[in-house]
Amino acid sequence: MKRAKVSIIGAGPAGCVAALTLQKLGHDVEVFERDHFPRYRVGESFLPGTLSILNRLGLQEKIDAAGFVKKPSATFLWGQDQAPWTFSFSTPRTSPWVFDHAIQVKREEFDQLLVDEVRERGITVNEGTPVTNVDISAADSVTLTVRQGEESRTVTSDFVIDAGGASSPLARQLKVRRYDEFYKNFAIWSYFKKADPFTGDLKGTTYSITFEDGWVWMIPLKDDLYSVGLVVDRSKAAEVKELGPDRFYRETLAKAQRAMDILGDAEMVDEVRIVHDWSYESELFSRDRFFLCGDAACFTDPLFSQGVHLASQSAVSAAAAIDRITQHEDEAEEVHAWYNRTYRETYEQYHEFLASFYTFASFTEPESEFWTKRRISEADDDRLSRKAWFDRLVAIDHANDDWSVADFRDRASTMIAIGRHQRQELSDEFSDNELNVARVRWISQLTKQLNSIKRLQWNGTEVRLKPYYKVEPTSFRLEPKQVLANEQGLDMVKWPLEESHREVFETVLKETVSYKDVILQLGDLDRKDLGSQIVIRLMEAGLLSGFNKKDEPVFIQDRLRFDGVGVEYEV
Repeated sequence: MKRAKVSIIGAGPAGCVAALTLQKLGHDVEVFERDHFPRYRVGESFLPGTLSILNRLGLQEKIDAAGFVKKPSATFLWGQDQAPWTFSFSTPRTSPWVFDHAIQVKREEFDQLLVDEVRERGITVNEGTPVTNVDISAADSVTLTVRQGEESRTVTSDFVIDAGGASSPLARQLKVRRYDEFYKNFAIWSYFKKADPFTGDLKGTTYSITFEDGWVWMIPLKDDLYSVGLVVDRSKAAEVKELGPDRFYRETLAKAQRAMDILGDAEMVDEVRIVHDWSYESELFSRDRFFLCGDAACFTDPLFSQGVHLASQSAVSAAAAIDRITQHEDEAEEVHAWYNRTYRETYEQYHEFLASFYTFASFTEPESEFWTKRRISEADDDRLSRKAWFDRLVAIDHANDDWSVADFRDRASTMIAIGRHQRQELSDEFSDNELNVARVRWISQLTKQLNSIKRLQWNGTEVRLKPYYKVEPTSFRLEPKQVLANEQGLDMVKWPLEESHREVFETVLKETVSYKDVILQLGDLDRKDLGSQIVIRLMEAGLLSGFNKKDEPVFIQDRLRFDGVGVEYEV
């Protein structure tokens, strides 16, 4: 097996996960970190999928020993006069690496744990060593210029992963960063001394709470600390300058009454911090000998806590991609295409998901500059002109008389209804089990819709299998697979399929076949557990359409999804 030498910029979660994955795959790694550890970082609330990756990299015992707060869910007081609702992480443990909870961490402690583990496994980590230049002009190598104290030296390797965060040297050098026009927010936060007020199923949950000027995050940490942050419109920056960060923070937080009800008389025990310009993406995420990971590549918004998961997922993917290219140099172009596509699609999933929740709240909160700007209601919204997910919505708007972009406000409603509490106020009486009725109702309604499909239509003239890649969940190797596609370039990449599955949908192309018929055929091919998911995903991809007994279209609303929860982790 060929071994690659890989330089990694940054020793945060993305850099450390990439280093551990590359070593697992048999490659040589060196890490260059600008700061000295421990160092402060925000981004304290995780998703279950991050735990899954760390578990498969062998860190479970140390994470358990650290005593981080267990996070069973995310709870939202989202929209004025709306009952609380909870996004529960409960899920069947279909594999040892599927988790029904996440963790809340002090990043200086968690990041130190990762760096220590990387070092213990024999990987060199250079702290206090900023990368000042990245030379990617050579066809078969990259050269970093790094500074240690007053001296500089060069390091040559086969590949480089830039996991250097928002201050990424390579992303800035390449000038590929594009700032988001929709999420023009900034955050201001501090910490309060307060024990978690709940002992039942809300213990450890994260709170996101809307108010007139934006929303508040509340994250319980170990040692009876709460991280409390405000997300407000960029236009408030002038007010911060006038009042000073501390006074602005205290006065604005006081407006969020539901957050104050939880905090009570808790004492603020740390300084006030601010971060601006966090919402951005990159024109490309990889090419030739470099890969961008985590915040070096993109970030959307802190709502739903996706930052560290996106960093960890992209790190595994970059490591797997480097391994594949090293062993199969002739596949480099295809592997880069896979990395760029999967990364962008994951980022866009989060972007759409968050936009739907901002839009929902904008119709329930009092009219304010923040919420008016976070509303999507028209097909010609220029702020979203570069987003593929919005282009798809506009296409549906133009093609469907029963749905328009103005209905986007309702996209979040189904998920909110499934998680809505039975009480108007937060209470220790809340139980995750009380959400089961709504879950069953939603599944029943969806099943009824699907069963009403008496004729499935394949959209296109050919049912094809096209090559694609998937990361194998235990080895983390990138493996070639096949996915269903048509001749127009549409495809469904979530579930790899084989020729026997293609033949099932070839039948759909040629004969009158119902939803139930297809499910039975897929069940005979060992896809019984995934049959409905495959059909739904094909419909979402535009490859399948369904019609009822009157030959009227059956519209299955696209589900709002994002990686890192449930059982369908991308890596």
